[in-house]
Amino acid sequence: MSNPHSHMFPLSSSTDGFNIGNALACCLASQAAYLPPELIPKIVIDEWGFVDYRRINGNNIQGFVAANDEYTLIAFRGSEAHVNDWNDNLDAGFVPGPFNEGDRLHRGFAQGFLQILPEIESRLKAFKRPGSALFLTGHSLGAALATLTAASFYKEGRSLHSIYGFGSPRVGCRRFRNSYEIRDRKRTFRVVNQHDIITRIPPRFLRYRHVGLLRYLDGAGNIHDDPDFWKRMLIYIDPKGRSSSDYINAIIDRFPESVDDHKIGNYVKKLQPLVPTSPTPD
Repeated sequence: MSNPHSHMFPLSSSTDGFNIGNALACCLASQAAYLPPELIPKIVIDEWGFVDYRRINGNNIQGFVAANDEYTLIAFRGSEAHVNDWNDNLDAGFVPGPFNEGDRLHRGFAQGFLQILPEIESRLKAFKRPGSALFLTGHSLGAALATLTAASFYKEGRSLHSIYGFGSPRVGCRRFRNSYEIRDRKRTFRVVNQHDIITRIPPRFLRYRHVGLLRYLDGAGNIHDDPDFWKRMLIYIDPKGRSSSDYINAIIDRFPESVDDHKIGNYVKKLQPLVPTSPTPD
């Protein structure tokens, strides 16, 4: 049965791998997570066709879980605060990761996630929709939380359809990345808008690594798989021995738009024209 809301919210569990409609839908959900809590249910249920909705509410962490018979979506709100606020947490030490394979996680991200995990589990149990495809998404800090949720679920052997992160910081070390990707099997997509500064922190010289498959939005609004430009930028802006503060300032000096590129609204604006439009029923 076709979903009458699909032209407004093009999420679909019928295709595997990266899907531009799923990317836009998850981006819209990540954007909605920033709204006042009382406004979100009307959008999620009335406009997007979900049946169940519950809020996630922790200390400085918010989001929602929504479900229908086809799919369940967990969306986390991020932080669009000034980049100097991020700098305060850049040098946070590692804590053990979920896989017990020498994997380590950013302490602040891991502590925030553990705070909300019981609430996530409670919401999913209350919905009683084990057959629906599970999507995880978020922007900024929300993307990091989506990754950590996926890692926790993979450890338990739980099935996931896709994870879409927008403007995600790095969340763990190389061993975490390796352990995660063995289990993930190319289900995680890391969408980066041009020079988005938050995707560059914590720096690689602090031994952090990204997870997932890169999808890069260029200045013209095109989307690319692992572009050579991004690889060249990694080399240019990751010198060893630089302090975190100097590292951030170097990015802003070379790419002044890097802070604006992080905003969730700019992700939505670039993804919307890439999704084919379907005729509206009479």
